[in-house]
Amino acid sequence: MGDDLPENAMGTILDCAINLLAHGVQIPDSMTAYRDLVLEHQQLLEKVVEPVKCDAKAAEFRQQGNRLYQAKRYEKALEKYNESICYAEAGSDQLAMGYANRSAIYFEQGEYEFALLNIRLARNHNYPEKLMEKLDTREKNCRKKIDEGLAKNNVPCPRMGINVEINPKIPFLARGIGMKQYPGSGRGLVAERNFKTGDVILDEKTVISVMGSPFKFLYCSHCGISNQHSLIPCPNCVMYMYCSEECLAEDKRLTHRFECGFGAQSENITFNGSNIAPKLFLYGLTLFNDDMEQMMKYCEKFANTGANPLTLDYTKYDPLEEFKMLHKAKLPRTP
Repeated sequence: MGDDLPENAMGTILDCAINLLAHGVQIPDSMTAYRDLVLEHQQLLEKVVEPVKCDAKAAEFRQQGNRLYQAKRYEKALEKYNESICYAEAGSDQLAMGYANRSAIYFEQGEYEFALLNIRLARNHNYPEKLMEKLDTREKNCRKKIDEGLAKNNVPCPRMGINVEINPKIPFLARGIGMKQYPGSGRGLVAERNFKTGDVILDEKTVISVMGSPFKFLYCSHCGISNQHSLIPCPNCVMYMYCSEECLAEDKRLTHRFECGFGAQSENITFNGSNIAPKLFLYGLTLFNDDMEQMMKYCEKFANTGANPLTLDYTKYDPLEEFKMLHKAKLPRTP
């Protein structure tokens, strides 16, 4: 399989297509041809087992993290500890052990606030009493380092914010930015007045995001930040992590209540960020109050009819109207 292809069903199918092209086989450029190629490898798409919480696996991943920690490969160790945390069963001490191990890495890195946060998480999740003295000592050492002024004082990088006149209806966009349709490439932004170096013209916030498979234990599945990889797991599945309880709750409200049970199946057919499509579908379904019939009725009627999202009034933000407007966008046509 090619080095850049994922090790899943999608990667195998793409690898087959590349091999056919390499041997001079002409593959028609159409969705029908791609569908037929996928159906030839249908067995790769079936019977995908969804992993479940398992303390034995959690312990295994944590031991892998311990070996990486001893080798001072701290980021890789954090990734394995996070995987362990995701697999830990509710109420078991494996979750607490993962948090405690994470606190050790943060202490070694001088991230004393993150170490204290993870010590607290460990205490709140049944950390074994017989090991508590070790955790107490680490907490005291963290507080001592902070008192000595050695803390890194990690704070989120402040958003720069727009520093030019804003669009009165789109407060996160500069005045003088419009939309244009480009032949062959579709819509794009265009400057309708002069800007200078250093002007911040867009300060848009994330609505939804997806994590590629290699990053699912490193970044928040909702907002996409790393939070120094100090993440908390979905309590019901092993595929999603979050930077905070707020992101966990919001992702569950918008999409994760649907996708929680088929994360592995979704990952199996993912190539790069291609799983943004099902996530957008589920997001739209939420905005339509879970009314599939009404959603499909609208989407089928207005797909690719053309619209300018910059005509929306974001001072009266309505996510459903935003979704409808974006759905109307004309897609570029391949020659």
